[in-house]
Amino acid sequence: MTEYEKTVDYILNIPMFAGKIGHDNLKQLLDRLGNPEDTPHIIHVAGTNGKGSTCKALATLLMHSGYRVGLFTSPHLVSINERISINGEDISNEDFVSCFNKVKAAFDIHPSFFEVVFAMAAVYFKEKKVDYVIYETGMGGRLDATNVVKPELTIITSISYDHMEYLGNTIEQIAYEKAGIIKKDTPLIYFRRDESSSRIIEDVAKSLNSKVISVEKSNYIINHLQDKNIDFSLHTSYYSYDNLMIKRTSLYQVENISLAVAAYYYLLDGIVDMDVLRDGLYEFCWQGRMEEVLPGVFVDGAHNEEAIGSYVESLKMLHKDCSKILVFAAVSDKDYESMIKILIDNIEFDYIIVTGVKGRRKTPVDVIAKIFEAQTNKAVLSYDRIQDAMNKALQLKAEAKNTNIYCVGSLYLVGEVKEWIENGRPL
Repeated sequence: MTEYEKTVDYILNIPMFAGKIGHDNLKQLLDRLGNPEDTPHIIHVAGTNGKGSTCKALATLLMHSGYRVGLFTSPHLVSINERISINGEDISNEDFVSCFNKVKAAFDIHPSFFEVVFAMAAVYFKEKKVDYVIYETGMGGRLDATNVVKPELTIITSISYDHMEYLGNTIEQIAYEKAGIIKKDTPLIYFRRDESSSRIIEDVAKSLNSKVISVEKSNYIINHLQDKNIDFSLHTSYYSYDNLMIKRTSLYQVENISLAVAAYYYLLDGIVDMDVLRDGLYEFCWQGRMEEVLPGVFVDGAHNEEAIGSYVESLKMLHKDCSKILVFAAVSDKDYESMIKILIDNIEFDYIIVTGVKGRRKTPVDVIAKIFEAQTNKAVLSYDRIQDAMNKALQLKAEAKNTNIYCVGSLYLVGEVKEWIENGRPL
């Protein structure tokens, strides 16, 4: 094994959570490293769905404005290096090893997986002297490793039920955990979706004297759905932008981009070059969100009820004129029964293929297949291995006309499909 491979293997075997809950151990580690997380111009992003897309869209806009932008996101799909990037370029294997060795040398009590990778990102961004750093939380906010940063702006995307074993069983509890990233006297931009979560977020912001800038669905209008583009307009009390264009993806990306534009406007004090804005938005791309990975093969990481609901709306509007093959997998701690019901109730699939993903959280294929069989009269095919499921899907697609393959249910599924493609396994 190379030094890089040994490093990745070591990191991937670190427990996700280690030691007592809280930030004491991480703060001590960062102190020994010289507090690399303490840099100017930090944006901190939390939420249930859309965090990564919002982070990437904002990073793309700032990059197009001439800034060097560090981006820390999770999870990765194929390579762990994806989690740490500058101006769209993932950290190199050499820098990855170097940053890990520096962080490991400062270990006292062994940190968790996420604390290690976050500390590596902070070291990397400090060394590379980036202008902005955008940190995406892992799953929560209040207790997330990234919550040791001192941002100049916080962003909270849409909030829905997910990770309830850690964040709580009600929207109010989940919203409270997400609102934990709000800092005293630090502005907040958030997506205002429902009264219960909005009330919690705004109460926390008010208690910390944080200015609140809300973005709502009424702020954007989708003008045209074209073959390759989505044309939309944004109107708020601060700005009015007509006929913005993004490459055709999912409709819910317009919501995430609306948050990114609001943050971009704030960070640039309202001095926005429209050509830069338009160019940046059109270049925006976030892998694993209605991404066409092969001709007529789309992958999407939707893995909870809200995300699947948005996913089927996109299928109805953007992919209505084709036959559909579903490839589905889910992990055990997700509400896959609800996701399956939403898919079956809203979309007519010609074929349904159930498969599994690697790891301890894998849901047995036969368990998922039985749920599908109880809700549809379509034949349900089951394959334990991703490659077998995808080969069958490609075979069925080749035998039909105007048929697409849609892979959904887990980001792990997206990652394994992409890895299967990179390994040259398609028929």
